[in-house]
Amino acid sequence: MAGKKVTGLLLSLVLMVGFTLAGCSGNNNNTAAPTEKAGESTTAPAATKEAAATEAAGTEAPDAPDALEPVELSLYLPGGPDKDVASVEQEINAYLKDKINATIKINQLSWDKPADKVNLMIQSGEVFDMVYTWNFMTNAAKGAYLPLEELIEEYAKETKAQINPAYLQAATVNGHLYAIPTEKELGQSVGFAFDKAIVDKYGFDVNSIKKLEDIEPMLKTIKEKEPTLSPLFMNHTDSLNWFTAYPESEDLDGSNEIPTLLDYKTMKVFNEYDTPEIVERLKLIRSWYEAGYINKNGATDKTELKDAVKSGKAWFVYGNMNPTSTNDWTRLAEKPMIIKTLLPVGVSTKSLQGSMLAISRTSKNPERAMMFMNLIHTDPVLYNLLTFGIEGKHYKKLENSTVEFIPDSGYNSVSSWMIGNVLLNYLNKDEDPNRVQLYTDWNKNSAVSPVIGFVFDSTKVQSQIGALINITKQYKNTLYSGEKDPEPVLKEMNSKLKAAGLDAVITEIQTQLDAFLAAK
Repeated sequence: MAGKKVTGLLLSLVLMVGFTLAGCSGNNNNTAAPTEKAGESTTAPAATKEAAATEAAGTEAPDAPDALEPVELSLYLPGGPDKDVASVEQEINAYLKDKINATIKINQLSWDKPADKVNLMIQSGEVFDMVYTWNFMTNAAKGAYLPLEELIEEYAKETKAQINPAYLQAATVNGHLYAIPTEKELGQSVGFAFDKAIVDKYGFDVNSIKKLEDIEPMLKTIKEKEPTLSPLFMNHTDSLNWFTAYPESEDLDGSNEIPTLLDYKTMKVFNEYDTPEIVERLKLIRSWYEAGYINKNGATDKTELKDAVKSGKAWFVYGNMNPTSTNDWTRLAEKPMIIKTLLPVGVSTKSLQGSMLAISRTSKNPERAMMFMNLIHTDPVLYNLLTFGIEGKHYKKLENSTVEFIPDSGYNSVSSWMIGNVLLNYLNKDEDPNRVQLYTDWNKNSAVSPVIGFVFDSTKVQSQIGALINITKQYKNTLYSGEKDPEPVLKEMNSKLKAAGLDAVITEIQTQLDAFLAAK
């Protein structure tokens, strides 16, 4: 009955999300608690209540900072590395001393294959504390993360009380909670963030884009009239594989690398690289490469998309989009951007797993790490220090209670979608002030997966998965960059995938899925 239970939780959240987000939105002010109004409910954080009760009783709270030994915690996040991260650490550490008597070391991993770097850390047994969860289900199944169910109950009661249970269910593998998801939008969509100046210059109608093919006339215009711009910029980690050729499907293995999709119509798992649809999609990309729309070194270029747009090398980026992506990409590219989502917003177990923090099994201070994670879900001061930096140095506050980023400040890569509770962060001057309504509408209009709550346990096929991931990485960039005729490349790739045990993995996923569906 697990599947039915989670679906109920998720549908309930979609119906009630307006109330939930409205409650969170009051935390945007980091200097005072929200004022309670008629018809509204403002609940003080449990920690504050407990502290007040303890103070009234004249006793010291058991977790008071001065009762804790000082420790340093390490945090690994994507992005950057920012040149001024040290000053932000210093400010955070001063704040944390009176909270949990800990200091934090922020380790930023550039988008140059950060998952591979973390995998090496895991394989070598490196000691570290908290990490953004790339390849979550694979790493959870092989014991890379600590189980958190007891830690969250003991040291993050406030987070557990406010986060929707569907998020925690999505982070549960084989009965254990292995990560704390970011409290953000429920569903995910993919799309584009276009340089507004270019869109306005040529009168592009971005709202007319319904499918990937619709951008071709724009690429042609840029090729002819903007010789310094790449019409379609790619790098070795970002390509058009973001845009699935199978909109009525879902990735179930959780790795982003193994070609195992579920067809919603048949409820069968299949190899996405062995279908006519993928051949058609890759031939389209090949034709764009031959027309000169795609940069020649797209399979190997290491320039991040945001930097390519910021420097005038590219005019749009692509990938996952959320209700506040206009703000996110305007900040990262340091110029006004226009967002267009392409695929319908879908709520799946994977979308709920989209951004999460785990505690490494090698952590020496998992209790303190959980205290820190609790704070970034409930404490707007810490949250905004981590995501915005230092006032006057990395951003400035404006008269209308919004903030503005300072260009080239040295700290802008820790986006709010990565960690904690996104509704704790300041409102950017370029952001829609109706943030809560944006999230409400986004979630209300999201389509819920028919297999929401299903989490694949890859324990039995770990060796095959490792081999399959390596094979996919070997060929994917070449295929999606358009550099070669896709058909012979696909043939060679599929032959290797089959020899490495793809069929066994598909069978294992299908077996677990069938059992999940039978129990609903």
